[in-house]
Amino acid sequence: MLQQKSRTFLGFSPAQWFLSALFAIYMFEYMVTLTFIDRRSAAITGLAWQLYLHYIDYALVVVGFVSFALLRRAATQFAFRRTLLLLPSIAYGCTVLLLFLLDHVAAFSAAAMGAAYFMGLLGGMVYFCMAAALADSPRMGRVMALGASAAVLLQYLLQEYWHITAAIPVALALGFCAALYLTVRPQWEWMTEGCLPYEAPKPEKARAMTGTLARLCLNTLCLYAMGTIYDRQMMLLNVQSGYEDYNLYAWPRLLLIAGYLLVGFLSDMGRGKLLSVATLCIALAALLNPVLLGEPAYYTINMCLFYLYLGASVSYYNLAFWRIAPRTGWPELWAGMGRIVTNLFSALLTLAPIGSLSMPAAIAIDVVLFGVLVVSMAAGGELTLTRPAQLEAPEQALEQFCLSCRLTPRESEVLRKLLESDDSLQLIAGDLAISVRMVQRYVTSIYEKTGTKSRTGLHQRYTKHMLEHR
Repeated sequence: MLQQKSRTFLGFSPAQWFLSALFAIYMFEYMVTLTFIDRRSAAITGLAWQLYLHYIDYALVVVGFVSFALLRRAATQFAFRRTLLLLPSIAYGCTVLLLFLLDHVAAFSAAAMGAAYFMGLLGGMVYFCMAAALADSPRMGRVMALGASAAVLLQYLLQEYWHITAAIPVALALGFCAALYLTVRPQWEWMTEGCLPYEAPKPEKARAMTGTLARLCLNTLCLYAMGTIYDRQMMLLNVQSGYEDYNLYAWPRLLLIAGYLLVGFLSDMGRGKLLSVATLCIALAALLNPVLLGEPAYYTINMCLFYLYLGASVSYYNLAFWRIAPRTGWPELWAGMGRIVTNLFSALLTLAPIGSLSMPAAIAIDVVLFGVLVVSMAAGGELTLTRPAQLEAPEQALEQFCLSCRLTPRESEVLRKLLESDDSLQLIAGDLAISVRMVQRYVTSIYEKTGTKSRTGLHQRYTKHMLEHR
């Protein structure tokens, strides 16, 4: 244990701190780029085209996410997959720098669309990295929450408080360095290969997986739709006032941090069992928003509630898809499905008269969506708070189990770690002084020999063995 503790700081391993920083850099790039495009295009293109460009960019981010999945799947050569980690960062940086130089409507719009596409391509890489690296980690929520919170705080300080426009070039440099680090460090080589520790599911398991993914998409749509009314209304107020009387990026935006931290940290309790419950509790606040939206005096309170809810909902669909993506046939695609669904839905609603909804209509829609969300989560077992108990494997029982499953001595060591702790594969590799890729191979072999498909299934299989041989 001392050896393991020496490899951590505040409970995080160096790899987890890097992942949190990587996500913070990408989220910062995503937010400051879209904000910069919105503000600059309002002056260059005019208000009407600025709104259309805003949602076109959202759609192109989706295209970028999907492109990453297709490119990585089509590329079979190791060298190209490694290069794919760097190319999005380079291309994104070039298009963003053009945004500072161009002031013609057509040229600026083309550069903005290019930046949005490559930002999506870069996002596909980052989201896949987060899902693959944290698939078995009990700290996934905290890693995500700290990274997202750091991005929000940094954006507010640099862009709103200090008004430092050099924030974007700094973010570009940091993002490129992070992508470069991924390509040169041996511990991250597994990200360029298809060696996630999960086997292809059997037909009946595949059908169950399809149902789970469909429910997650439905949940994401419900959460996003509940916030779309207020997002659209506040976006219109921002554009019409020139970000003066109403400013969507003012200090209430910091309430995003509260949403990220609350849901992120709670989700790690019980390995994700509190994720849905915490999100639902905060979603109740969204039901109050239409009541306050029609009163200008309550605009600030409304923004605080909106951002608290937004942070919670984003945390939900990020973590939900990251946990399940490595177990699917397309982890590169499903890791970013939360962003894909929300951006695509936002772009499709560009012409919908959402901003003109009456207060009773907005409340009625919210109540229906909230009801659908509760039913969907309950049907998927997301509101069940029980979990398999942690096992302290007795020496004799563990040895007998390993013999019955024909595990090698090294596989038995890895099995003990899987049963007796919630440590990630990275921490297990460090504790056993072997590579992460080797641990993943051992885990795959353990799953195959024990007839299980996941860490939870492994706990259940061992519990059954102990009961049968008591």
